[in-house]
Amino acid sequence: MKISLHELKEKTSMSFDVDYNQKIKGNPDILSIQPAKINMDIKHIDASLELDIHVDVNMDLACAKTLKPVPYHLSFDEIILFGQDEDADFPLTDPLEISDIVYGYILSLKPYVIYHPDATHVSFEETKSPHPAFADLDKIVKK
Repeated sequence: MKISLHELKEKTSMSFDVDYNQKIKGNPDILSIQPAKINMDIKHIDASLELDIHVDVNMDLACAKTLKPVPYHLSFDEIILFGQDEDADFPLTDPLEISDIVYGYILSLKPYVIYHPDATHVSFEETKSPHPAFADLDKIVKK
């Protein structure tokens, strides 16, 4: 969602939903995503713009072992500073790509590894039994 600076000058807060279904097609970790609810408080500070954002999004992530969908709710608050200073998080351009920035935060804040409740019973490696000639060595070493 592109928001022009002219549109932001007249407002102190905004709320909108963003659908990221097209963006997750290249991400195998996120199986599905509901529209993200974004609330922003807007502050104009000299030649900078500060956005205090709150994001709520529900998604299904792939289990690291079984690839089954695992429901996950992500909620976060972030203060983003736009400007030309060194302290700014992003440059102040017109228009601002708020949805792309929020999507970057979603990708960085979602868990890298998540497990389905059934995944604890899954094992992909077979236990190997030693050669019968070496079976008794295991008992000696553990003493």
